[in-house]
Amino acid sequence: MSAAPAPPSDTPSAFTYDRWRHGGWYVLEVRYPNGAIGCVSRNYPDRKWRIVCDRRPGDITYRSRDAAARAEYQLARAQHADTSTANSPAPVDNSS
Repeated sequence: MSAAPAPPSDTPSAFTYDRWRHGGWYVLEVRYPNGAIGCVSRNYPDRKWRIVCDRRPGDITYRSRDAAARAEYQLARAQHADTSTANSPAPVDNSS
C-alpha cells in the first residue's frame, strides 16, 4: 500500500511542465490528495489558460500557463487542508 502524497508546502517559484496528449500541460509540482497530478491548458476556442479539471463554478481563466499552474497549486493545497481537517479527530469535551 502506498502512502498518501504529502501536502504541498509553500508555492514554488517556478513550475515544471510535461506535455499532455490533449494539448495541455501536466504541472509536476501539483498533486491532489487523491494522487492526481495538475494539468493546465489553453486548448479552447478563446485560447485562454484554464485548469483542466477545475470543478469550481464559473469559467475561470488565466493570462499565462504559470498563472494557471500557480492557481491550481493553491487549489490542490486547499484540498489537502480540507482532507487533513476531515481526517482529524473531533475535539473531546472533558468539561463534565
